[in-house]
Amino acid sequence: MTSPWLFISTYAINQSIMTLKGFFKECHKKEVFKMLSIYIVSSWVLLQVLALLVEPLGLPIKSVTILIVVLLIGFPIYIYYVWKFRLLKYEIQQTEDPTTPYNKSAFQKMYFSSLFVVTLISGIAVTIIIKNNFNSSGLKLNAIDVKNKIAVLDFENTTGNNDLDHIGEIAANWIIHGITENEVAEVISSKIVDDYTSVLKTQAGSANLNNLLKNYLKPEKIIEGMFYMEKGKLLLQGSIKNGLLDQTLISFETVECDPDSPLDCAEELKQNILGYLSTEGKTNESGYIQLENRKTSYYEEKPPKYEAFKYMINALDVNNDDENHLKLLQKAVEIDSSFLEPKFHIMAYYYNKGAFAKTDSLMKTVSNNLNLNRRQKNWLLFYQSIINGKYDKLYKAIMREYEDASLDLTTNQTTMTIALQYVNKPEDIKAIYDVIPMEDMVIENCEECEYRYYLKGLADVELKNYNSTIETLLPITNTIDANYLKRPLISAYVKADRLNELDAYLSEFGLSASIDDINYLYIYTGMQLLNASRSEEAQNYFEKVISSKNSASNKRYIALAYYYNKDYTNAETLLAGMVKNDPKNIEFLVHLAISYYNNDKEEQAIQLIEQLNDIRAEYQYGAVDYGIAQYYATTNDQRKALEYILKSIVQGNYFTPTSYHHDPHFNQIKQHPVFKGHLNYWKNKLL
Repeated sequence: MTSPWLFISTYAINQSIMTLKGFFKECHKKEVFKMLSIYIVSSWVLLQVLALLVEPLGLPIKSVTILIVVLLIGFPIYIYYVWKFRLLKYEIQQTEDPTTPYNKSAFQKMYFSSLFVVTLISGIAVTIIIKNNFNSSGLKLNAIDVKNKIAVLDFENTTGNNDLDHIGEIAANWIIHGITENEVAEVISSKIVDDYTSVLKTQAGSANLNNLLKNYLKPEKIIEGMFYMEKGKLLLQGSIKNGLLDQTLISFETVECDPDSPLDCAEELKQNILGYLSTEGKTNESGYIQLENRKTSYYEEKPPKYEAFKYMINALDVNNDDENHLKLLQKAVEIDSSFLEPKFHIMAYYYNKGAFAKTDSLMKTVSNNLNLNRRQKNWLLFYQSIINGKYDKLYKAIMREYEDASLDLTTNQTTMTIALQYVNKPEDIKAIYDVIPMEDMVIENCEECEYRYYLKGLADVELKNYNSTIETLLPITNTIDANYLKRPLISAYVKADRLNELDAYLSEFGLSASIDDINYLYIYTGMQLLNASRSEEAQNYFEKVISSKNSASNKRYIALAYYYNKDYTNAETLLAGMVKNDPKNIEFLVHLAISYYNNDKEEQAIQLIEQLNDIRAEYQYGAVDYGIAQYYATTNDQRKALEYILKSIVQGNYFTPTSYHHDPHFNQIKQHPVFKGHLNYWKNKLL
């Protein structure tokens, strides 16, 4: 026996199909499709005409995109117009004819259902277009994908004299310099190849250069060559192959020079290579090369002295040996004072050591040079901006360098750091991070990879991707025992409300960690819990620190535990001793002032805050004003707190996992629109 439910369902489906067919039939009968086609065709013609006129009329490039948005918004409005002014009269006429079998309400319902679907699709399309073309994320990070990638390998030494191996490296570096300066392509250098070889798992192809290039780095072209000696002359040969290494595109004529001046050979070969790359495929109907649209310029620089270049290359090879790295760079400058590249590396060395005054002094010396090339000007802008705390310019400078070397691990990691911790743009991080796939990396061999994971984790926490952060970083922190890597993981656990897992994670780590290491993480965890309004759970972590061994090195953590636990009496005692030993420590002074205030010693608190103004100095990057903002936020003076927060940002204070909206001092004003606006200060400057 057939089920009645099956019969009813089948009947309903059949009726639905018939109604849909009837609806299309009525639409055709009333010329609905004809009227819609008029709109679509007219829109297409408008877009084609505008696309042709944008450049001649000097209109903005996004004019066509704007018109697409307008037309998408107008489409459902037009459909409603068709109903209102064309179809409604048919409804009235058919209502007046009682013999018609037509069901007016069914058609109307179907018509407006269709209108709803069209409106929904148009809305989604408009949202996607606006997000991809008109958001405030600043420079387009995926622009680098449009650029060619060229691998330049060290030239092979066939002289039989191993002492001359550096000539091959120098020749490759000089060619790379020419390609990047003339913006011909993004270069994959031998250094990048070596870096990836050392950090990629063997199964990913790191043991085989061809596999690494073809399957991982994937350059479009590969420049390689060799050099040899003949009749007392150095001879250099070069060629360009396709990215698959299965076809030679061009072999250049052999160039020769004095063995003591190999850069002369490298310069001549560089010019030949640039000529080929700049004009490749640009011929007119007569077969002549068309140069008028050539992007590159043949700006010729005088090559540095060979010995100076050799010292610089050697310095980069020992980058992790600080003492020798600096000595070799200084030797390069001593041999050739006009050689600028080692000067930039020396500036980087001193900046990373926190010697900002020395960096500034070196920068001012370089800025007096009027013959800087494009990339050197960009690096000068980078250091001027970072030293002076002008982070909008800093961001633009690092993005230009990123476009030249997005695959370089150090450049990539630096770009992530600037975007996240200097201009507070967590939305940029994924695009930069994704340029270098991490699945095949041996994390233990790659310090830059660790920082990239750290920065990606911080950005994901900012973007509320908590579970993803935990899944990514948990295995990493089990491999790399570094406290800083645990910070985004802890933040994600707290914000995802996975506190039991967090407690188990920290308990296990505490079994083998030093007192300082585990107490550092307990303090950090307590601060994150305070930010999440989980004061009771935070107190538990602070108590663990307080009950730990009171050593000289651990005293700071115990003082912080008392402080954040609001035991200001004990905090005052410890902090007073710490200030006595380190009277210019801004953090100690501010925390002691706040402790005084909460212990009804307001006059002493004010004296300490005034004392902060006496220790202002260059290169503090808003640290004093940030501390003053903490004090006023704690004393409920919102106006002054917000005022000093902005001052600290403008002067260059960084965004960290414990600053600004991650700082418990500002819990009462985090939702204030002015506070939120201040956090976007540098982002807004980039618009």
